[in-house]
Amino acid sequence: MTGEMTSPTASVERAAEHRSSFARVPAAFRLHLVNRQILWIPLIVFFGAWALSLGIGLWVQEMEPGAFGPADPVTTGSGQAALWCLAFMAAYSGSHTFPFALALSFSRRVYLLGTLLVFLLIAACYGLLFGAAAAVEEATDGLGLHTYSHALPFLVGDGIWIAGLTAAAVALMLMLIGFTATMLYRRLGVTGFWLVLLSLTVLTVVAVLLTVQAIGWDGFWGWFGRQTPLSAAGWSGLVAVVMAGVGYGLIRRATP
Repeated sequence: MTGEMTSPTASVERAAEHRSSFARVPAAFRLHLVNRQILWIPLIVFFGAWALSLGIGLWVQEMEPGAFGPADPVTTGSGQAALWCLAFMAAYSGSHTFPFALALSFSRRVYLLGTLLVFLLIAACYGLLFGAAAAVEEATDGLGLHTYSHALPFLVGDGIWIAGLTAAAVALMLMLIGFTATMLYRRLGVTGFWLVLLSLTVLTVVAVLLTVQAIGWDGFWGWFGRQTPLSAAGWSGLVAVVMAGVGYGLIRRATP
């Protein structure tokens, strides 16, 4: 009789705890933004790398006048600099916020949800910024210097919005890889971390060699050549989902 009387109450309490737990997701989201470096350092890298590429384009124009023009522009890879910065900042943010999250009594699931929301927001902003930069380059012929860092033919062939979507998906993937690497380090320590990385490297090399043995180098590189920006976004999104799952598995047992 007592169990019957207390069971509904216990259920209500558990439901309230569940709601209150997920109600802290916005707080976990803001925890990552306490350190604003995760926002402004990638911005500095983005515009700094873009300025550097324009400087290279100007130097090339001065060294070889008339050698490059609208039909034969200078293309650089500086547009990816901010991506690697985002991966590093995600790892940095994870290593610094995770202990505070546990100290503030955030559940590990709530912390991960807040982290994913931050990364999704940053990736979306990066995609918009990348797309805007590509649109500016296309409209101004590489800012008048025939120099392109974002409006690369492979990316903008299907439209500026596809380029922005691809950039956002790749940014999210790299941030989750960096974050998961941090959680792997916290879970296994230095030795375990490097053993896993070396094992993954060996497995990757073996997989590539077996693939080449089966289909040849032409088939191997041909597969990459057949990819489109939209398919690249899809593969990046798939890796991001896998990394989120792996990250959750590591967070459940990681120590601060």
